[in-house]
Amino acid sequence: MTAPPRSPAILAATLALALALALALAAAPTPALAGSGDLAATRAYIQADYALVHAARVNLATSEAELQSLRRQIAAECPGAAAGSPQDTDSEQLSNELVGAMTLAAIRPDVQAVARFVRTARGLRWSNRALTRKVSTYAARLQTLSALPAPNICADVRAWTASQYRTLPASAVGFDSRYYRVEVAVGEVPAALLAPSELPSERGVLAHAQRIEGQLTEAEANAVYTWGHIMKSLGLNP
Repeated sequence: MTAPPRSPAILAATLALALALALALAAAPTPALAGSGDLAATRAYIQADYALVHAARVNLATSEAELQSLRRQIAAECPGAAAGSPQDTDSEQLSNELVGAMTLAAIRPDVQAVARFVRTARGLRWSNRALTRKVSTYAARLQTLSALPAPNICADVRAWTASQYRTLPASAVGFDSRYYRVEVAVGEVPAALLAPSELPSERGVLAHAQRIEGQLTEAEANAVYTWGHIMKSLGLNP
């Protein structure tokens, strides 16, 4: 027996619903459309990133102690070493070297956490090559940064002073070049690229990680005061 034809109103409603569903799927990819490999990689990355930023937050007090230790060391070893020096590109580069030295001091308590993160992140692969490349680059930069030897600020400032402020030592120039190639903050979530393979249950972890990253950024901003104290003790103009 042939089914009775549908009314124009029912056909119109059916077509409208189908079109709405198609547009929704096209506009907002869901984890259900992502491959199992992407889902697993995203879950591993979110967990590894959270472990890293959580460790950095736990270590904040130790990182601050490292910064104050560096401040006291420079104040004791070479007070006023650049007194009377000009304010030029060389003094700016020495200021940048101090920023790098402070970054290395602050990240020192996190070296083991960074190593654990890197071991996980560098092995992750997504069908989205841009995401894989971004994560791999971030992990490589973070690994290199955590392993950089700290510069000798006092020696470099004294060498510059001894040249009557004409020549920066090669050690300062070399450090700045290496440091600014890998300078990166602890904690990075490429949210837009991860979204298609992100599960709803992982959004709480991401939100918590972002709050911690805010605390780390605030601590980094507060370190400007320590930088200012060190610059003043050196007599160095940025």
